Amino acid sequence: MKKDNKEVFSNIIGYDNIKEKLKTIIDMLNNGEKYKEMGCNDAHGLLLYGPPGTGKTSLANGLLNNVNRKVYTIRKNKSDGSFVDYMNDIFMEAKKNQPAIILLDDLDKFSESDDRSNNEEYVTIQSLIDDVKNESVFIIATANDISLLPRSLTRAGRFDIQIRIENPKDEDAIKIFSHYLESKKLDKDVNVKNLSYILTDSSCAELEKVCNQAGIYAGYKNKKSIGMAELLRASLELKYNANIESLVKENDYDLNTAYHEAGHALVGELLQPGSVSFITITNNDGNIDGITIFSQNDNYFSDIKFMKNRVKSLLGGKAATEIVFNTCDVGTNTDIRRAYDIVARFVDNYCMLDFNSWIRNTDENSERVKESKDQNINRLMQEYYNEVKGLLINNRDKLDTLANELMKKKILFKDEIEELCNSI
Repeated sequence: MKKDNKEVFSNIIGYDNIKEKLKTIIDMLNNGEKYKEMGCNDAHGLLLYGPPGTGKTSLANGLLNNVNRKVYTIRKNKSDGSFVDYMNDIFMEAKKNQPAIILLDDLDKFSESDDRSNNEEYVTIQSLIDDVKNESVFIIATANDISLLPRSLTRAGRFDIQIRIENPKDEDAIKIFSHYLESKKLDKDVNVKNLSYILTDSSCAELEKVCNQAGIYAGYKNKKSIGMAELLRASLELKYNANIESLVKENDYDLNTAYHEAGHALVGELLQPGSVSFITITNNDGNIDGITIFSQNDNYFSDIKFMKNRVKSLLGGKAATEIVFNTCDVGTNTDIRRAYDIVARFVDNYCMLDFNSWIRNTDENSERVKESKDQNINRLMQEYYNEVKGLLINNRDKLDTLANELMKKKILFKDEIEELCNSI
């Protein structure tokens, strides 16, 4: 007996909007008559795709466990021509025992050929799907990278419903991470919310890996429970290959790095309060490096104000170290490149200043247009940099406080950054 609709996927944490979509498919498969009475035909297939480790197969299995149909699963476990024969046999069996469902798990791994559009496995799959189109056989497929699949295979009529499964974010990430920690013995100082800032956009598999790795670190120290220190170490190693266990000593280079990161963070907070998730200075492959992470904005490419603030935040590191130490910051190359890339979009793609920088073709005017474009980009960059220096000079006390606190703790989270900035 199948579960009540409210209980479906109850063992899968997060992804509420995707689970709701899958519930409609379950209802369609279990109660097809009510849809046919309205003149609606069954959808011809479901494709779940997205980065590895995001739970695509778990979600597919959740659907399979709640339909009144016989289920067949095909995974690529044979490297010779027998795999094609195997697929034929499964489809034939499903057709005999309809209503049925066939799960094509990791469909993008069915072939390793460079010419996938004419590959035997995919040509066969297309033919088999077409063969059961008018039968009561529903096809579900999972894939990490649908760009590897022939477009003729993924078109409507073969896979009418396509759902991208993203890495969990925000509340979903906190729920899933908390779920993996439930079976662990934890110290009272563990702050899941702060850890989620570090692990943003991590897959479910990566979140589980952090929990287990932290347990290994705690066990090596002969601890009976996992603390925040072990979870911080595992999280930073996973995302940034950074080791927070390494000591940061009070020397000029480390202090320079602290001011650089504090500059990024302070400019971000002044322009957009609450936008900085965390800042840290850690040992990264033997070098003391800094990391400043800003909260994600789903409307990034349509929010010009947010993009401008991001450029200014990127320039904050260079400005801070040059204000404090009166020397050129030699560790800012990546920041400048990223800032230039964004400003180039302002000038070229969006024509923010004028239309003289729009490159239309490769005629004799193209060199003049490129020169105009470069001049406008440099003018905007200098304008933003001057504004950033003014912000930091006027808030030097906050900059000093953030840098010094960062030297002490090596990592500061959103709430701490906001509190430090507001307390001065």
